[in-house]
Amino acid sequence: MSAPLDRHRDQRQRLLAGVVERLRRLGIPVSFGQLTPYRDFYGQVPDGLTGLVVDEPSGPGSMQVTVVAAHRTGESSTDPHLWVRDVDLEYDLVGDVYFEVTTLDESGDGDAVWAPRQLVGTEEGVVDAIRLWHSYRDTLRATPPPPDPRLAARRAKLHAARVAAAETGRVRFAVDESAVPAVHRPGLAVDLTDLDHAQVGFHFPRDRNGRFSRSAVVALTGYGTVLGRRGPWLVVRNDGGELVARVEALIDVNQDHRWDRLPWLWRSSGQAATPEQRWQAPSAEQVRPITDLLDQHAIADALTLSGVEVDPDLGALLDGFPISYTSARYTETWVRSLYAQLAGSAPWRFADGFRAWQDERREAGRSPQYEVALFGLKGLNQQSRPMVALSAPHGVCRLTMIWSASNARLPRALWERPADLLG
Repeated sequence: MSAPLDRHRDQRQRLLAGVVERLRRLGIPVSFGQLTPYRDFYGQVPDGLTGLVVDEPSGPGSMQVTVVAAHRTGESSTDPHLWVRDVDLEYDLVGDVYFEVTTLDESGDGDAVWAPRQLVGTEEGVVDAIRLWHSYRDTLRATPPPPDPRLAARRAKLHAARVAAAETGRVRFAVDESAVPAVHRPGLAVDLTDLDHAQVGFHFPRDRNGRFSRSAVVALTGYGTVLGRRGPWLVVRNDGGELVARVEALIDVNQDHRWDRLPWLWRSSGQAATPEQRWQAPSAEQVRPITDLLDQHAIADALTLSGVEVDPDLGALLDGFPISYTSARYTETWVRSLYAQLAGSAPWRFADGFRAWQDERREAGRSPQYEVALFGLKGLNQQSRPMVALSAPHGVCRLTMIWSASNARLPRALWERPADLLG
């Protein structure tokens, strides 16, 4: 069934004619016709609504402009030509007439697109909004961060700190056995005896200055735990510069640093692990072309060389471009976070890390999930946050940008550059 006709179509077209002429003089293509349905907190626009459409020069988005009758019910913004929707709207054009401007980051596909509406009081205000939006990808582009000129010195300092901790450090035990079910206490005793103090000191997460990370919690192994549920784990923390082992209740899948699948990082009995097991590479030289690219911040090239794809959003951010007009203010933060995290990654390990995560779910009797978060991009203090996730469609590793409220993530030890892999 076709959409209802807009009985004010001719009137809207006349009222928008001045905007069309101004945009034509600026060389910005515009068309008049039926609008993609959109909605916001106030509801959905009527079916068949008509107005102007300006397509994004290089993307799926668009900006739409129509004419409405508005009755103010709240304070205007500081801009006399623009105010947020503290008004009652009428699409039958009865009352004071204003322009309604919406930005659609993606094209509609049957359902109404989420697009908060704004009212603009003048043709100049409409044109200014469209001009800013039409060129936002270039004008709001961020500059990807350059390589760290002190990287070699920082890396040498970090390695020296790790070696010193391995040679002289000890992990202090502050273990409350009563926190572990009685049936698992013999296993706890074995784990404490098997704990390799040198390896824990060497591999424990560090800050940029080479010191033990203050906030890191390294989960070594669990006792009778259920995947995704809180349970007792043997953990190591930094306590005033001293590493301390305790038993704490953790949710395993939420831990950034979980070593239960990498015994060579903390067990004396795990030290026979081969380079292939430790690094997913026979030697540092084998992957040096990739690590060199990462050190040079040629992230996209390093991913390509490792056979890892990226989705369009991450591809845009790697080039410094905003992924959408509405989120353009976060571009600088997201670009810097992306480079900081991926520069320390080991993309040739992604496939093994993803398999380990799927194996863990299968062993726990859980259904497979087709993507797992690696890290967040920061900048937003809200429940659903932007994150970089790893998937492997058709066996090819792929990084995608997702929005998630979950704290679950792939342990860093499965996808970051190993501390004992020099280069």
